[in-house]
Amino acid sequence: MRSLRLLWQVFLVHLAILVVLIAGLEWYASHSVRQFYTDRKQTELETVAKVSDARLLELLDRQALAELRTACADLARAVSLRITVILPSGEVVADTSQDPQQMDNHADRPEVQAALQGEVGRVTRFSHTLGERLTYVAVPLRQGDRVGGVVRTAFPVQSLSETLRGVYLRIALVGLAAAALAAAVSLLVARRMTRPLEALRQGAQRFAGGELKHRLPASGAQEIRMLAQSLNHMAAELDLRLETIVRQENEHQAVLASMVEGVLAVDPEGVVLSLNEAGAAMLNVAAEQARGRIVHEVVRHAGLLAFVEKALASLEPVEQDLEAAGPDRHCLHAHGTVLHDGRQRKIGALIVLHDVTRLHHLEKIRRDFVANVSHELKTPITSIKGFVETLLHEQLEDRTNSLRFLGIILRQVNRLDAIIGDLLMLSRVERGSEEQTIQLQAEPLAEVLRAALEMCEQKAADKSMRLDLECPADLQARINAPLLEQAVTNLIDNAIKYSEAGAAVRIAASREGPEAVIRVQDQGCGIEAVHLPRLFERFYRVDQARSRELGGTGLGLAIVKHITAAHRGSIRVESTVGQGSTFFISLPLERPKPT
Repeated sequence: MRSLRLLWQVFLVHLAILVVLIAGLEWYASHSVRQFYTDRKQTELETVAKVSDARLLELLDRQALAELRTACADLARAVSLRITVILPSGEVVADTSQDPQQMDNHADRPEVQAALQGEVGRVTRFSHTLGERLTYVAVPLRQGDRVGGVVRTAFPVQSLSETLRGVYLRIALVGLAAAALAAAVSLLVARRMTRPLEALRQGAQRFAGGELKHRLPASGAQEIRMLAQSLNHMAAELDLRLETIVRQENEHQAVLASMVEGVLAVDPEGVVLSLNEAGAAMLNVAAEQARGRIVHEVVRHAGLLAFVEKALASLEPVEQDLEAAGPDRHCLHAHGTVLHDGRQRKIGALIVLHDVTRLHHLEKIRRDFVANVSHELKTPITSIKGFVETLLHEQLEDRTNSLRFLGIILRQVNRLDAIIGDLLMLSRVERGSEEQTIQLQAEPLAEVLRAALEMCEQKAADKSMRLDLECPADLQARINAPLLEQAVTNLIDNAIKYSEAGAAVRIAASREGPEAVIRVQDQGCGIEAVHLPRLFERFYRVDQARSRELGGTGLGLAIVKHITAAHRGSIRVESTVGQGSTFFISLPLERPKPT
């Protein structure tokens, strides 16, 4: 059932009370007026009877009944009343409304009995003689101590009611006017009482809607003012606390968002409480969609799910290395600890994920590098050692073989020198790039490319190969000329090595958007696609036997990659088996602005 508003409840209660009071007052006023008119009429009847008793008694003593009746009639016409004279026996001797001889004996009438006893009788009753209600007043006619008769006056109640009806109407109109005025006043009072409460209600709704800066007016009764002040104080405290919570939440979210580690928080039932963007990226899920869901619905990593269960069950911190299945071989280091609330109650677990894929990759590269360096150095050293032992054993008696052995030793020493030289070059480039000691300045690319081409002209001529150069004279980039010349020379040298005699190598440079792109294109045997991702790794060879035969150290392309990185550029390769390869060095035309 829908309840009424407080305004109407207060108004209706006040109105009901006022209506009851006004109705009671009207009833009392009507009753009092009727009683007043009745008493007044009875007094008037009594006065008339007393005024005429002396004369009527005289006529009654002389038995002048005709004169008695005439006197009663004259008096009745003068005062508009019914007058009756009754003997002590109850016989009616005169009446202004009826023939006395046809009237019954009135000795049994209450008012007559009272008058015969010497009192004034007052009665309102139905008159059988006239057939209507009358108000009677009977006064004794005294002859000394004896009652010689009774004079009775009467007035119709109907006439009195007609007279009072107008009075009642006026009282009712006054009562209605008073009720209307009271209703209006009650409505105004109710509105005045409820208006501050309505303002409090609207203000509370605005508080609930988040408008905690709003303030309620302190008006109305003292209690309402105190309530408004309390609500304003509550809103101010809530606003302060919410601002603190929001600031802390923003700081918390900022910290989580800026972390490179993934952070996953779950409750004891495994429901995700929080997941930062780094963790979402590691798990390949959306952070917003993960919150509030069971971790088994979000994570598809069996090892991580088992680790979460282990962290929830353990009271001590736990750690574990995890590796995701798939082509990317994603490696994670997970650290789990128990989450507690302010009362030190366990509310879940916090999992911190470190992406160690790059570390594992670097560790693998380090192991491969050590293995490759050991292998590359071991071969010539073993060869040198063998031939030196042979020379010592033969005591240099066979000059021809000795010279041949010394030539082999020299080639192996040159190979060792080339490997060590390339390693030193690679180390200098890496160190310079990390320490940002490599100086770059705007220079024309044509001069650098021409110098690199000249370095390789003799080797190309030995294989009857043609070197073509295309580069706009005005094309400039921020470069370190000696290093870039070394990188291009390595690419041209590889192109000559792996191309057939009589082929052509094309070197070109052009402007492509914000970059200058250098292309070194050969017509060699090409490279299979499976080798392209690892082509720039140290000591990686597509064909190890042929590479060693051609005198390669396995570090040339790695040097090119690091020189390009030192120029804040990039390198890529496109190759088709049997048709040749094209290497692209992209260099920024302008130095990137520091962030």
